[in-house]
Amino acid sequence: MMGTSVIYSSGDNGVAGEFNFTAICLNSKHQEVANGTVFNPSFPSTCPYVTSVGATQMNPGSTVDDPEVAAMVDLPVTPFFSGGGFSNVFPLPEYQKHAVENYAQRYLKPSSFVPGQYNNSGNVRAYPDISANGAFYLVVMDGEFQLMFGTSASAPVIASMITLINDARITAGKKTVGFLNPYIYNPVYSSAFNDIIGGSNPGCGTDGFNATPGWDPVTGVGTPNFEKLLQIFLQLP
Repeated sequence: MMGTSVIYSSGDNGVAGEFNFTAICLNSKHQEVANGTVFNPSFPSTCPYVTSVGATQMNPGSTVDDPEVAAMVDLPVTPFFSGGGFSNVFPLPEYQKHAVENYAQRYLKPSSFVPGQYNNSGNVRAYPDISANGAFYLVVMDGEFQLMFGTSASAPVIASMITLINDARITAGKKTVGFLNPYIYNPVYSSAFNDIIGGSNPGCGTDGFNATPGWDPVTGVGTPNFEKLLQIFLQLP
């Protein structure tokens, strides 16, 4: 209502949560334990009023013209997998109902998981909503070049794009776009996103979910094509 977009990273541990920078899952009582096998959806990304941002990467040896895949940086000490899954708390918002139902009916394979491993009721908030490149960025820290990665990198990329879109709309005498999610899931906007169909988000002793055509609980609706997204948003009142 205030015209503000709230954007948050979906997490870096696939279907697991995070505690002290370490992936952690749940037990059957939904308590965080060291050797849990139940998926641990992150907060606040599961809040229905937040735009949750997952992460993608380029395949090794590929070019910027080649398709992206879900971020899967399997390093020994700090592995990184795009966070995503289904909430244990929040109901399914109307804006993503069709997208989640399509994924569940066409691509989700319940046989890949044991009963109770995640909330498969089909009526809860799913995340992420959207993604951006999260691996890798070359940054300068303490005067030295370093590589960084994570959804804490991809979320600011999305926020920067929305800031530029808001700037263009204000220049045109229009209001800021505000809450993004109803637009993200609107079929009118589908052409402004690069659909991600490769990769998964492992965690809790499983391969997690798979990136599939359309929305999925790994990369959301995909990564934005800024030029197309800008033009669509500029057409709004």
